[in-house]
Amino acid sequence: MVINSISFFTGPGGQTNSVTFDEFYVDMGYCANDELGDRYDANYINGTKYRVFDSATPVTFQDTDPTIYFETPFFYVPANGNLVFEIAWPNGEDEIYTFYSTTTGNHTVSGAYDSPTGNPWMEVPHILINGDMALNQMTFAGIKASFR
Repeated sequence: MVINSISFFTGPGGQTNSVTFDEFYVDMGYCANDELGDRYDANYINGTKYRVFDSATPVTFQDTDPTIYFETPFFYVPANGNLVFEIAWPNGEDEIYTFYSTTTGNHTVSGAYDSPTGNPWMEVPHILINGDMALNQMTFAGIKASFR
């Protein structure tokens, strides 16, 4: 699957119509484990971390469609490992509020922008991975209907 953007399912929070980050980046890669550790770079399989979005100028996301369109698409092959991505912004003041699910195991790590470590969490934000060969609602409705 070629991943060319990710979208957030916004939830209630402090954001009104939009949120602006002074700088913003997204890295993607592969992880060999089913859970994340507290060291950011240790979660990646060596040599698989790629920067897919990088902006040193302010970036604004609307709360009605907070989508990050990548400058460099990421080609995801499940046989290479689990997908892991890192979203960071240095000012640490604004945020995108999302709905989330609670899982078993640590699937999110959150921490300070310049720290090599963070705190593992069992809460996972609702994020839609968009790209070629992505599944959409029509796919799930068709599968559900075929098993009635």
